[in-house]
Amino acid sequence: MTSNQARRLTALLIDAHHNPRAQITTGRVMGLYQQLGIAPKRATARGDLKALARLGLLTEHGPRHRRCYALSPAQS
Repeated sequence: MTSNQARRLTALLIDAHHNPRAQITTGRVMGLYQQLGIAPKRATARGDLKALARLGLLTEHGPRHRRCYALSPAQS
């Protein structure tokens, strides 16, 4: 994991913990990254969400074309 990716994932998890009931979407992640001056591509935001889901920190919900994520119950 690169330091840039670690920074993005940390920011994403902090935001999720501050808003535990909010659905985490690719658009929301891109908005967060933009506020932080990161401004990645959509694929980066999607990859970060998938990485956190693989680690068991987020759970996936919904069909592939409307996927959203939430904090895993152990993280809430």
